[in-house]
Amino acid sequence: MWRGDMVVESILKIFWKDLGAYLQEDEYLTYSQHMRELVGYVDEFIITGERNEPAWEPFFDYGRAYGHRVATRGMQLEIMLEMGNMFRESILNHVFHNHQVKLNEQDAFGKMLYISAKINTYMNKIVLGFHQAQEEKVEKSYEERRHQVLERLPFSIVVYDKEGCLQFANSIALEPNGLTYEQVVGKTRAELKQMFNRSTEPESTWRKVMSGERVRWRADVPSQTDELTQVDKEMIPLFDDDGNVNGSMTIIYSPITEKERLYNLHKQFSFVLNSMNSGLLILNQDFSLTAYNKKAEDIFGLAAEQVLGTSLLDLYHRYTGKDMSESKLNSAMKRGLPIRDLEYRIVINGRSLTIRIDGNPIKNAEGQPVGYILIIDDQTELLAMREAMMRNEKFALIGQFAAGIAHEIRNPLTTVFGFLQLFASKSVQPDNFHDLTVKLLIPELDRANTILSDFLMVSRPQAPQRQLVCTETFLADVLRLVESEANLRGVVLEVEAPEDLPSLNLDVQQMKQVFLNLCKNAFDVTPPGGKLVLRVKVLNNVVHFEVIDEGPGILAEDLSHIFEPFYTTKEHGTGLGLPISHRIIEGHGGMLTVRSAEGVGTTFVIGIPFAQ
Repeated sequence: MWRGDMVVESILKIFWKDLGAYLQEDEYLTYSQHMRELVGYVDEFIITGERNEPAWEPFFDYGRAYGHRVATRGMQLEIMLEMGNMFRESILNHVFHNHQVKLNEQDAFGKMLYISAKINTYMNKIVLGFHQAQEEKVEKSYEERRHQVLERLPFSIVVYDKEGCLQFANSIALEPNGLTYEQVVGKTRAELKQMFNRSTEPESTWRKVMSGERVRWRADVPSQTDELTQVDKEMIPLFDDDGNVNGSMTIIYSPITEKERLYNLHKQFSFVLNSMNSGLLILNQDFSLTAYNKKAEDIFGLAAEQVLGTSLLDLYHRYTGKDMSESKLNSAMKRGLPIRDLEYRIVINGRSLTIRIDGNPIKNAEGQPVGYILIIDDQTELLAMREAMMRNEKFALIGQFAAGIAHEIRNPLTTVFGFLQLFASKSVQPDNFHDLTVKLLIPELDRANTILSDFLMVSRPQAPQRQLVCTETFLADVLRLVESEANLRGVVLEVEAPEDLPSLNLDVQQMKQVFLNLCKNAFDVTPPGGKLVLRVKVLNNVVHFEVIDEGPGILAEDLSHIFEPFYTTKEHGTGLGLPISHRIIEGHGGMLTVRSAEGVGTTFVIGIPFAQ
C-alpha cells in the first residue's frame, strides 16, 4: 500500500467515530478521496519542490464546504478543532517520517514550513465554513422567528417584495378565502386580486408605498360566509439596510373591543419578548427587574421567578460575588444614558460567559427616565470561534515568516559554504583569500545580517524615539539623501509643499528609513527622464506625504500583498522594506496607503497626525 494511502486510512480510522454521525456513506467516500488527493499533492510538492499556489485553491474550497456541511449537521466547534489539530499533526508526521531521507538538509526545513503554513490555511478555511453555517443558521432562525411572530399577531398580515410578489401571509389573512400558504406564496398582487380578492384600494397606493409612504384606507373584504366586512387596511413600506424600499407589509385591522385589544396586545408583547434571539431585561426606576424573557433565562441559567422583582445590583452581587455599583453599566443607567456594545466577562453558577450589553432608558412624557431596557447577547461561542481562527492565522503567519527567512538566508550561506569548501580543498590560493573575503564573504554575510535585522524590525519593532521636528527641515534632509541617486539614475525630482507646515513628533531616523525605502522603490521602476514627485498636503489635522512615481504600476493581484513580509516582485528583493515602513508609520499613529494601476504609476501616501 502506498504510504500516502496508509496515512489517510490512519487519519480516517481515528476520525470515523466523530464523522460517522455527520456524514452519509457517499459523502464519507468523497471525503476519503479528498484526503487522498490532499496527501498526494503534499507528497508531490515534497518531491518536486514546485510551489503551485492555484493548485491549493480546490482543497481550500472543499475544506470550507466540509466545515459548512458538518456544522449544519450539528458537529460542535470543539470536536472539529480537535479533529483539525490531529489532522495537522498526522500530515506533518507523514511528511517528516516518510520523506526526510529524500531531502537534503537545506530544502527539508523550508518545505516543512511551507506545508505547515498551507495545512494551517486549510484548517482556517474549515473554520470559516463552520462559521458561515452558524451565521446561516442564525439568519434562518431569525426568519423563522419573524414568521412565527407575524403568524401569532391578532390581525391579518401580508408581506410583498418590491416586485409585488407575495412572500408571507399569516393564517388570519388566508382564512376568509379558504386558501393555503402554498397557494399564494410567489403570486403577484395582480394575480391574487384577479383570483381571490374582491376588495379595492385607493389609486396609486402601490406607487406611494414604493416611494416610502404609508397608506391607510377603509375597505370591504369578503368573509368566510362570502359577505363583505368593512375593515381598516394599512400598507407599510419595508426598507433595507441602505434605506431603500424593498417591499411592503399590508395589515388588516379587525374591529375589536378595548378589552380584547388590550388582551391581544399583552399576548403580542409576551410572544415577541420571548421570541427574541437576545436576552431582554426591563428595569423600573429602582433598577428592579419587571420583565425577563426566555432567552435571558437561557443565557444566565436563571429562571424568571428567581430574578423578577429583585434589584439588578443585588442579583449581580448574589450570583457573581462582585460589586456592580461602580461599574460603567450602573453609572450610565443612573444618568439615563444609552449603552452601546458594553462587554462583560462574568462567571455565574460556575459558567464563564462573555456578554455584550446594549440599552436605552425608558422615559415618561416629560422626558424623565423611569426605567431601563437592556439587551443581552451571549458572545461566548463567537469569541471562542474567533480565537480559534486567530490561532490558525498565527500558525500560518509563523510558517510564512520562517519559510521566508530560510529562503532568503540560504543564498548567502550557500555562497559562504561553497567558498569555504573550495578553500578547504586548497582550490583557493592564499594570495587570493583576502580579495575574495572582501569581495565575496563579507558582502554575503552583511546581506544575511541585514535580512535578520529587517526581520527583527518587522517581528519586534522598536518603539519610536519621537521628538518635535520642524517638518520643512525634515523634508529638506530627506531631499538631500535622495537627490544624488535621482541625478545618478536620470530621474527628475520634484517637490510640491505648502509653506508653514505644522511641526510633527517623529523618530527622525525611523522616518528617514521609510522615505528612503519608498524613494528607492520608486527609483527602481521609474525610467530615465521620468519624474518622482514628493507632494505634501495638510488635511484634517494630518500631514500627508505622497511619493508618486511614473513606473509601470503594481498589478492588481500583487497590490493586496505588498505589505506582507517576504512578498516581493524584485529578483533580488527581500520583501521586508514595505512591511518595515508600514510598522514604523503605525508606531507613529499614522497610516501608509497605496494607490496604483497597471501602466499608470504608483502613489504611496504617508499620513502623520499632528497636535494643534
